[in-house]
Amino acid sequence: MIEAKINSKGGILLGYNVVVDGPAERLIRVVTHIHQDHLTGLSYNLKRSLYIIATPTTLDMLEILGYKIPKEKRLPLKYKKSVTVDKETLTLLKARHIAGSAQVLIEGKEFRVGYTGDFKMPGTTPMKNLDVLVIDATYGSPLRDRKWTDWEAVNSLVRIIEDRKSRGPVWIYGFNGKLQEIMVELRARGIKDTFVADSLTIKLMKVASKFYGINVGNLLPLSEFVKDEPAIVFTRSSLFKTFRKRSGTHIKLTGREFRDVVVQLSENVFNVSFSDHATFKEVIEYIMEARPKKVIVDGYRGRDAYLTAKYIQRRLGIEAVVEP
Repeated sequence: MIEAKINSKGGILLGYNVVVDGPAERLIRVVTHIHQDHLTGLSYNLKRSLYIIATPTTLDMLEILGYKIPKEKRLPLKYKKSVTVDKETLTLLKARHIAGSAQVLIEGKEFRVGYTGDFKMPGTTPMKNLDVLVIDATYGSPLRDRKWTDWEAVNSLVRIIEDRKSRGPVWIYGFNGKLQEIMVELRARGIKDTFVADSLTIKLMKVASKFYGINVGNLLPLSEFVKDEPAIVFTRSSLFKTFRKRSGTHIKLTGREFRDVVVQLSENVFNVSFSDHATFKEVIEYIMEARPKKVIVDGYRGRDAYLTAKYIQRRLGIEAVVEP
């Protein structure tokens, strides 16, 4: 039986031919989604790998982010569709994280291994009958568990918007992918206010709209936004300091807020605890349903990977290690 591995640069090595979300000298590079910690070394693999595989949504978003993937190397793969390379079959399965996110399953003659990528539950179907499962554990400690659901977080966000929009624009800050998901959620909950966004967020939303099957309507470019005009403004977390002093209410979407679903930081600044990662409880639920022979906890991206592995081994009786 071949074992999966995680190398020192965060590459998830599956089978003999595939590396996922990090660099390695492999025929195939898979990208599970567009977050930066999963794009490490992509330029390296653009030069050395035969194919770059991802869902059509992720590949389109990578182009928007400036990754120029040659047509002959670009291999879009829809969920549950497979490709076989050198007697190994690769299948992408849906992961609930952001638009286009995928789990990766590799099946060979004598092994079956998989990687969850980033995920949350419900909405991610566990892979079963695996020899080795590589799992994300961004929140790998019970101390980092949130005591509220995503739906409660979104409903709290709606309440802040309804309460504050008469006072001026409402600014919402988040990561790529999370912003697009929240736009869809707000429209689904009847928020009809004008949506404003920076140019990158708008381009990514056009791709995400096809994925979600929901048109959020025309987005006003941030460059055309009048300073005090009533609207909901969506922009990236990295720009919070740039716009913090603008009038209105400023809301940061963060999975690292564990005190409460909403925490007011000042008169006009709030944290809303909304995450696209599984809680510790959800990680354990996934493993209990999957029942793999062995678990590798991603220690390259996870903060509490050793605690997670120890819990899996002691409480579930499944061999568990941390890599790298």
